[in-house]
Amino acid sequence: MKKLNFDCVILCGGKSSRMGQDKSLLMLDSKTLTQFQFEKFSIIFKKVFISAKNDKFQGAFKLILDDVSFNGYSPMLALYSILKSYKNNFVFIISVDTPNIGFKEIDHLARFTKQDYKVIIAKTKKYNHPLCGFYHSSLAPLCKELLEKNEHKIGILLDKVKIKKVYFDNEDTFINLNFYQEYEIFKRRLNE
Repeated sequence: MKKLNFDCVILCGGKSSRMGQDKSLLMLDSKTLTQFQFEKFSIIFKKVFISAKNDKFQGAFKLILDDVSFNGYSPMLALYSILKSYKNNFVFIISVDTPNIGFKEIDHLARFTKQDYKVIIAKTKKYNHPLCGFYHSSLAPLCKELLEKNEHKIGILLDKVKIKKVYFDNEDTFINLNFYQEYEIFKRRLNE
């Protein structure tokens, strides 16, 4: 399989409040969820980075840290911190807690990067998936502007730019491990 000519950034800087513990450090056999995602996406992309507030991984990964000019936990802050690190490129953004996404889905999303969109995200019947998609680096100033207005929801950004929502049938592919029970079910399926 030929690697896609994009970088991937795995979001690992959230509070994980519904999980009750840091999702990025949850164990799947002998590796963390972050390591699991990193290994999978390293096969698909030329480079993979981890987005976080600090290096809680003891130097195991190349990091893009949240910009210290802004406080708090927010996907907008992570997105701004990532996009300002790039020039005129698309970057694939994925949250650490969506472990079922694979090459097939990402390759399908990547096809739309050649068109005139600034954001390409996955959509299923029930949900839009803003933390599974390609974002263009030219959006960094708009992300910063929204942060300065204390706007932290990605949906606000998406309402202001040309976006492509790519439809997928299988909801399970885009499952988020938000609660401990969901993590336990995923772990069991992985070992079947």
